[in-house]
Amino acid sequence: MAERMTVTVEEIRLRNFRAFENARLRLSDLTFLVGRNGAGKSSLLDAIALLQEAVSDSLENALDRRGGLNSVRRMSAGGDLDAPLGLALAMSILLPGRAPVRVVYGFELVSVANAPYRIVERLATSAISGGFERTGGDFHAPGNRLDPVPPDGRLMLPLIGRSDSLWNQILDSIRGLRTYALSPAHMAEAREIGERTTLLCNGANAGDVLKALPEAECSWLLERLALITEGIVRVEGDALYGRRVLRFRQQQGEAVRTLEARQVSQGTLAGLGVLLALRQQPIPSVVLIDEIENSLHASALGVLLDAAQASCARMRVVLTTHSPEVLSHSAVTADRVRVVEWRDGTSQVFRLSPETQAAVNTLDTVGELLRSNALWTGPEPETCGDDLFALEL
Repeated sequence: MAERMTVTVEEIRLRNFRAFENARLRLSDLTFLVGRNGAGKSSLLDAIALLQEAVSDSLENALDRRGGLNSVRRMSAGGDLDAPLGLALAMSILLPGRAPVRVVYGFELVSVANAPYRIVERLATSAISGGFERTGGDFHAPGNRLDPVPPDGRLMLPLIGRSDSLWNQILDSIRGLRTYALSPAHMAEAREIGERTTLLCNGANAGDVLKALPEAECSWLLERLALITEGIVRVEGDALYGRRVLRFRQQQGEAVRTLEARQVSQGTLAGLGVLLALRQQPIPSVVLIDEIENSLHASALGVLLDAAQASCARMRVVLTTHSPEVLSHSAVTADRVRVVEWRDGTSQVFRLSPETQAAVNTLDTVGELLRSNALWTGPEPETCGDDLFALEL
């Protein structure tokens, strides 16, 4: 049997993306992003979504969906839009019996005359060989016989990734980034039957994903959904005139009643969406869920946080929140918390200060510190330094 690579996403780096001038989000197995409204949490998730779209569709289309490069590139203090926009992902790759290989992949978009931008794309690796570099129309990959012509408006990795096992794993990991702003209203709609594996950002294809889920995963999901909404004994994605509808079966007294999605609570739908995001097949590399507390009672939050903790052995899980109830859960340890703050005209990412980390215990939880306005951050933000593609910082 061939040895299988294990890829772990370690951090996300941003340069001049929206309000982020220079930021680095280091991931734990389960990471909690905390921040006030407008601090930049949603922008950080959008950067990750853009990176995923750029390698799954095209960089040009990913930018156009957001209004073009100048709509997402941070404006300098002087009002200029010439600073390079950069996004990168740092990963560790492990083969059984071998030392981990550190990899950084990403791109910068540099302003040039007579063109929308020049792409600087790089895959750096701690292995002896295996990386590549592309600057505009020039491509260089030491030890690799490929001699492709870099296309305008498109990245190289999606075009050449299948030609090398290391590149292929990196490509799949980036395509496996999943960001969610779940919408119970969209989940309740009867939509045309379509994509059955990847849950959409708003959860609108929940019925299709549920239909394709293995029985063991369905049982896992149902067990937890029944803890969120009493009496739920089954949930199905049924076909109706070419459309997919969600149907719930709930014990009501002596009878089991069938309910359409619009007849159940928004909390039930939101809980289903979170559980599907965590258990969908194939397994994502990272799942990021924005404001997990939306539409949910505190007791339901506990069920979903337990589910997230149980799932983080399969993938990285990131949850954004500003809820003291979420941050009072036992899964929220001080080393899993990152704080996004707006300071000096930029969005920045911080760890908790050593003093705050030491103060967190079973009584003085992160949630209690947030309630008392005592969630102090470290003195310096997390940044990626001068080199977006540095293997070690």
